[in-house]
Amino acid sequence: MNDDEISLKDLIKIIQSWFGLLWKNIILIVFIGSLGASIGVYLAYSHKPVFKAESRFIVKEGGPSGLASSLGSLGSLLGGTGGSSLDKTIAVIGSEKVMGKVLLTAVPIGDTNDLVINHYIRLGNLNEKWSKDTVLVKARFAISDTIPEVFNFPQRKAFKAVLASFIGEKGIVGKSFDKKSGIVSLDVTHTDEDFAIETNKLIYNELKSFFQDQSTETANMNVEILTKKVDSIQSELNSVRRQLARRTDQSMGVFLNEDKVDLKSLAVKEQILLTMYGEAQKNLETFLFMGQSASSSTALNLLDIPYSPLTPIKRSKLLFTLAGFLLSSFFAFAFILIRRWYKNLMAS
Repeated sequence: MNDDEISLKDLIKIIQSWFGLLWKNIILIVFIGSLGASIGVYLAYSHKPVFKAESRFIVKEGGPSGLASSLGSLGSLLGGTGGSSLDKTIAVIGSEKVMGKVLLTAVPIGDTNDLVINHYIRLGNLNEKWSKDTVLVKARFAISDTIPEVFNFPQRKAFKAVLASFIGEKGIVGKSFDKKSGIVSLDVTHTDEDFAIETNKLIYNELKSFFQDQSTETANMNVEILTKKVDSIQSELNSVRRQLARRTDQSMGVFLNEDKVDLKSLAVKEQILLTMYGEAQKNLETFLFMGQSASSSTALNLLDIPYSPLTPIKRSKLLFTLAGFLLSSFFAFAFILIRRWYKNLMAS
């Protein structure tokens, strides 16, 4: 072995010296660990209770509402065409279109009726946290401020910051689904119970409105396309009928072989156009019915809704105590090791 390599015997000696140093300073380490455990207990008791408002619902896969078509048409909006309706539902929940509308909706929390974004800023004391940011500290939102495109720069920056705290990796909004049952879970976690409940309800209602609007828009678009197709076929059919009538009138009842071929061709074309017109008219009536159904039906079936009182999420006092003790003891022992290493270095 090279001289700079540590043998197993040397490694055992180092570990034995560490245990000896630990035992020699066990009283000091336990004392510092006890202080850390006390801090952990204090944090466990003084921390604000956290409430989790959860709702569950089922996404309809088909039916007269045309949800399957509307979910399929979301590909361009969400950046892709693959995935199930449940995947796309989760993506829609976390989109700025839905969550941004929620933030800019007025709702009463306690005795204050204000935008959700203002409630969140006030409850989280964000104005104090933003005091060192010369841009965010100027952000103010009135109840009439509901269009992000016309926000000034401080408003846009604050809006983006709050939006990220809602739907970011550590955001207060959680969403998931069960592949077997197809049930979607939506939860909002916050220290204010009323805020968590009202925000959860707003997100669900906005999601439901989004799917209804999408279904109606899809049906109306198909109706518009089919209406133009029906008009085009009818126009062509009328033209063929006029040609057929003109040829019949010109022949005066006397048909040459050449005339018979032209007349037969026009008659066949008329039958084809009649078939196409009937099929297009049937599809038009179908999509008209789907559009009417989409405006009156819902794409989501609500199973569970949050309501007060919510059970706060309990923080384990034992876990806080152990974490405080172990962390404090570790740092105390690390300090003792570094101090011994420094003394040995200076002595050599």
